[in-house]
Amino acid sequence: GKPRAAAPPGPSLGDASTNISGKINELDTKIKGLDDEMRRYKEQLKKTPNNATVKKRALDALKRKRMYENQRDQMANQQFNLDQTAFAIETVKNTQVTVAAMKDASKVLKKEQKKINLADLEDMQDDMEDLLEDVGEINEILGRSYGCPEGVDEEDLDAELACLEDEFESEEIETAAPPTTVFSSPMTPGPLPSAPTSTTSYASASSTAAQPAYVSPAVNSLV
Repeated sequence: GKPRAAAPPGPSLGDASTNISGKINELDTKIKGLDDEMRRYKEQLKKTPNNATVKKRALDALKRKRMYENQRDQMANQQFNLDQTAFAIETVKNTQVTVAAMKDASKVLKKEQKKINLADLEDMQDDMEDLLEDVGEINEILGRSYGCPEGVDEEDLDAELACLEDEFESEEIETAAPPTTVFSSPMTPGPLPSAPTSTTSYASASSTAAQPAYVSPAVNSLV
């Protein structure tokens, strides 16, 4: 016989949810119509409170409204379940894609990691450390000062610096003082010996001072 035709695919969750959503809208429309109808009956009962016919119609409208509300709530629950199921299926599909991508990434990572030798990497790091230490030593050697004595005491340097400052001040005072002019005359004795500047000069000055000074006859006559 002829092969049977393939059965048409069943409705998807999206189609079922859309169908239920349309029915919920229809029920909402009916409920709104019944609300308007009950509002009219309420106005009539205000005018004729004892009108049994109007009261019966109002009760029938209220019963239909509650029935439609129950149907609407049931369909809303069905639509919620369909949406939850669709969301779960979508989540599973996304998870499958994520897992597949992670598997491929894991393979690539393993392949690329094999290209790196940890021993070579450690050796390279050790060589870099040694090179940096050598560079530091070279910089230290190049930064040394030539001709500077080792073991110099800082206190001695401070004292020597203070002496140099005193000498500089003395030279500045002598430079700023006006020059003194000395007139030589037969009446005046020769210049006195200068102040001693060292131990040898001090001894020479002492022996000179011990000798009797020469006094000119002219000076004696003035005295």
